[in-house]
Amino acid sequence: MNFGLRVRLIGTLIFAILVFFAISAFAANYTMSGELTRLGRQQVQSGATGLAGYWDEKKDQVRLLTQQVAIQDAIRRNVATKNGKALSESLTNIARQAGLSFLTVVDLRGKVLGRANGGPTSVSLNSPFVTRALTGETVSTATRLSAAELVAEQLAPQVTVDVKAADGKSTHKMDSGLGLVAAAPISDANERTIGAIYGGILMNHYYDVVDQATRALGGKAAIVLDNAIVASSISRSDGTRLVDADTALPVANVKGGKPYLGNDTEAGVAYLAQMDPIIDDQNAVIGARWYGVPLAQFTDIQNHTLQSLLVWGLLALLVALLLAIPVVESLCRALIRRSKQVRASTKELAVIVVGGEVSGDHVAQTKAAVERQGEALAQSNVPAATALNAEILGDIVVIDMLAQEMSDRMKQATTRVNELNEVAEGLNELVTGTKN
Repeated sequence: MNFGLRVRLIGTLIFAILVFFAISAFAANYTMSGELTRLGRQQVQSGATGLAGYWDEKKDQVRLLTQQVAIQDAIRRNVATKNGKALSESLTNIARQAGLSFLTVVDLRGKVLGRANGGPTSVSLNSPFVTRALTGETVSTATRLSAAELVAEQLAPQVTVDVKAADGKSTHKMDSGLGLVAAAPISDANERTIGAIYGGILMNHYYDVVDQATRALGGKAAIVLDNAIVASSISRSDGTRLVDADTALPVANVKGGKPYLGNDTEAGVAYLAQMDPIIDDQNAVIGARWYGVPLAQFTDIQNHTLQSLLVWGLLALLVALLLAIPVVESLCRALIRRSKQVRASTKELAVIVVGGEVSGDHVAQTKAAVERQGEALAQSNVPAATALNAEILGDIVVIDMLAQEMSDRMKQATTRVNELNEVAEGLNELVTGTKN
């Protein structure tokens, strides 16, 4: 298929613009991918730092509340008199108002005097934190709460659940909890230790920290224990909260005490996530904090930018065509006009060449006639006429030579005429794409 000049020019322009925008789109996509990845990592790291801040804030809150309870006169008086009933009532009201999961007071021997949740009393509370508090030390830490502690504090139902995989099948049963706890000594009026108070928040199914992080930071947050999500602001596809589920990002990634940053998929959603270790008072990793931002947030920005670039590219292509088509059309018309002029000139030149060829034929005919006349004069024995005829014949020979030379020039002219015709046809074919 033969295309005209205007089609070639417009096609070349369109192709050049499309190549330009294809390269621009590739470069923009590559650049945005790197920049958005860097931005995403910064956002996730910042969010993880914010989540850690809320975690530490809650930890400090537990410590301050426990210390405040330890110095209340009513608590100190009931501990001194060992009034367990009044002590339990006070602890229940305080725990409810302060949002604590449990609050327990022991005497100097470590025997339980009262519990906020109504658990057993007059039994030993075997907790290293209580032991340290009875020596006058205030302890505040994250810890793993054993099944026995949870049963004693009436918290076992909040923890003892089936942990399920992504396919909904149960993988194991959770039998321990993750808590933020504090223990403080209780002193009498003479500043002598007469007991200790031990309280805290069970983080299993406790959503205040993760929801606060999500509201303030915009991402999703979770608390992980034994590779299971025990609290989170992550939503499943049905809108329910993702909890008591195996995590695709195991705690083993932070066993060395350092954060892990990478891709993760939870509840069918891909995230860029950071996992930070939760460390107890012995510097052991007992769980992890998880903070993630959906990757779709970054890919949506990237796709929207590319779509905008393509739309503007299409608009630029249309504008370029609107500007280029009149210019190309004007150029093509000028070439067609020149082609017609060349064709007209070749016709005139062809007439002249044909006329020259006719004149050459007349010279040949005249020469032949003179030669016949010379033969007749020679036979008539008229010397003067013969001499004159010979002179005329000589002039005609010269004229014949000139005619031959002119004929050669005319052949060359004919060749040039044909070439000009070919040029004219070529110009027309170049512009229109068709042969006449």
